[in-house]
Amino acid sequence: MTLRRPPWGEDPILEWDDDNEPHCWEHRVTSFEVDECFENDYTVMPHPKRFSEPERYGDRYILLGETNGGRKLFVVVQHVGGDVVRPITAQNR
Repeated sequence: MTLRRPPWGEDPILEWDDDNEPHCWEHRVTSFEVDECFENDYTVMPHPKRFSEPERYGDRYILLGETNGGRKLFVVVQHVGGDVVRPITAQNR
């Protein structure tokens, strides 16, 4: 089930810290590449575990996007609230 509109609106603020940035890099994805996915066209869907484990995954989404260089990424994000989104991890798709 893809969403017509992401819950964070058209111009999200990405929240990076010392935990999520290295987690993305474990899969050789930079924070800059994740930022590019949000700047380009992307698809958003609820996390598949949203209904089986709502306390942990209820605010999580899957973003399928592409970098400016054409790299296709799978990004798990947490909608913190309003227009704030926290990338959890990212990898090639």
